[in-house]
Amino acid sequence: MARHPGQTAADSASLDTGGSPSPRRVPHDVDDDDRAIMLATVARDARLDRKFLLLVVLSTAIATLGLLQSSAAVVIGAMLVSPFLGPIMGMGFGLATLDSTLIRRALLTLATGVAVAVFLAMVMVWISPVQDVTPEFRARTQPNLLDLGVAVVGGIAGVYAILRRLSGVMVGVAIATALVPPLSTIGFGLATVRLDLALGSALLFLTNTLAIAFAATLVARINRFGPSLTPKHTMFQVIGIVATLGVLSIPLALALNRIAREVAVRTTVQATLAGLVGDQDRIDELTINLEGDAVRIDGVVLVNAYRPSLSRKLSAAVEDEVARPVRTNLVQLRQQTDGTQFQDALNRRLTALERRDEETGRLFADLTAGGTIPRGAITLDPQLRRAIVMRPANQTPTDTAEADEPAGDFDTVIDQVRRAHPAWLIMSVEPAQPPGVQ
Repeated sequence: MARHPGQTAADSASLDTGGSPSPRRVPHDVDDDDRAIMLATVARDARLDRKFLLLVVLSTAIATLGLLQSSAAVVIGAMLVSPFLGPIMGMGFGLATLDSTLIRRALLTLATGVAVAVFLAMVMVWISPVQDVTPEFRARTQPNLLDLGVAVVGGIAGVYAILRRLSGVMVGVAIATALVPPLSTIGFGLATVRLDLALGSALLFLTNTLAIAFAATLVARINRFGPSLTPKHTMFQVIGIVATLGVLSIPLALALNRIAREVAVRTTVQATLAGLVGDQDRIDELTINLEGDAVRIDGVVLVNAYRPSLSRKLSAAVEDEVARPVRTNLVQLRQQTDGTQFQDALNRRLTALERRDEETGRLFADLTAGGTIPRGAITLDPQLRRAIVMRPANQTPTDTAEADEPAGDFDTVIDQVRRAHPAWLIMSVEPAQPPGVQ
């Protein structure tokens, strides 16, 4: 039976007899030929060519559009298209083997890709009608120590995928270690002159890049890449990696501590405010910011009854809990349901008045049509729907037929108007007779 390279005679005999291999055998996961092939593959992926630039352009365009419309699914798609893991892994393996050529190639490719991505994102933001800071943008501007841990673990998984030739694992690594979205956020911050956003996303990209590269370096050295390196070289590598990550951890740890304090303060404020408002009241909006040693609370509360001392009581209660000065600005609004009911009632009242005015106008026009009844002879009461019409004064014409004709026309008009407006009480009255007239 042929022995595997590195397999001892005892191991071979044990296998031939069906026994178990000797526990002293430590097989090599990667031999020299595999290492050479892997280094060639890593060097090829770290090369600056048209394919790399095309993927940078496509992934940046997808990421920027996804961030502008705050679509997590689109942003994840941009991570899958991103080619930045290639040069970053090249930098890590170059550091592991102290291959200056590979390091320079990886840095040139990475720098060119970063410049293209940031510039393209700026152009897209400039021409975009939407330039709001979406939640997807803001999520990439506040990196913390947890992001460093994700990047380190992602880098280890990436190197393991390269060593085991597990291309599917690289998909998960690309999603976990976001590289293109922070670059798009940098372009957004520069295009909109929001330097705080640009600096925060730049720190996130730097964190992910260095953590992945250094994780690749450590895993590569453990797997005996760079066998010609001396222990002194290894010591310098470890010291450099630990020192760089240590310096990078300072702002990330401060950011994580700030987030933890904000979460604790937010929990306290929410619990305290919930105890101060009524059961039917609702907290519509609540913003809590730590400004130095002080806490600033801004919010909107929908209430059934106004509470003048709500802000003062909340400030005092929170100050006792967190031992910090608290500034509170709460806006109290009546519940929307009450406002809706009032508005509906008002609308119904206005509609009824408009309809009554229209009806009154038609009645008046019908009474005065033809000029038989003068306008001054009509008195209207729209609320009671009552109309009083003064009859024309008695005259003593010479012709009896002529004397009866005006009265007949008057009664005809009154009868027609009564039939047209049955809801109205239309009364015709005789004019008052002066004294001495029989």
